[in-house]
Amino acid sequence: MHDELVPRSVAELGADPAWTVTRTGTTGQWLTAERVLERDGHSRLIGLTPIRPGAVALMLWVGGEVVEHLRTTEAEACAMAYRWAAEFFAGNR
Repeated sequence: MHDELVPRSVAELGADPAWTVTRTGTTGQWLTAERVLERDGHSRLIGLTPIRPGAVALMLWVGGEVVEHLRTTEAEACAMAYRWAAEFFAGNR
């Protein structure tokens, strides 16, 4: 994985059609970004949501339960979400 390919914003994540980004109807600000991962009968859900200015929550769900969660910057959350997906498809998550 090359750093120049790693998304550093929700706009960059949303450029990938595998991601669903919801936005407010009035300002267009993003509310959630989600991606469902499926491989060999296993699935995961990665989700991001802004929690306050400059901070984003990143969550990983397995079977409807949150198994990983962190709060960080948008850039770091997007990069981590990208890594989680890559790890899942490589069989490591």
